[in-house]
Amino acid sequence: MKEEKERKMQIRIQNTIRFGEEMEIVDQYYQGEWKEKAGFQYLLYTNEEDEKVALKFSNDELVMTRFSTPKSIMRFYKNEDGGAIIPTPMGIQQFLITTDLFQLELGRLHLSYRLLTLDGEQEFANYQLLVEWED
Repeated sequence: MKEEKERKMQIRIQNTIRFGEEMEIVDQYYQGEWKEKAGFQYLLYTNEEDEKVALKFSNDELVMTRFSTPKSIMRFYKNEDGGAIIPTPMGIQQFLITTDLFQLELGRLHLSYRLLTLDGEQEFANYQLLVEWED
């Protein structure tokens, strides 16, 4: 059996979000941990709303889970569309995620993606996400 690796990490999340003509830039730092298990890497941390967040990823897939009540799950794939299930004030919403860039390097994951209605007809927002981690 392969031994599970685990290390404490400084995690930086930069996200540039475009909604139509508006743009928001988020730059956050978290203390967390990195694990490797069964072909996937994991980054685990607690966000500013005191919710546990897990990023599970490989070379061509990312699952981002926020353990809110109810929890939100976003799935990104390198070569196909993914999806999101997100609680909102209007109830649970489902979205289509089209990933334009999925690039995993040592200590760095860069994604460019669009959040769309399930039918793909309407774009809600466009994101440039960069996740970096180091001991």
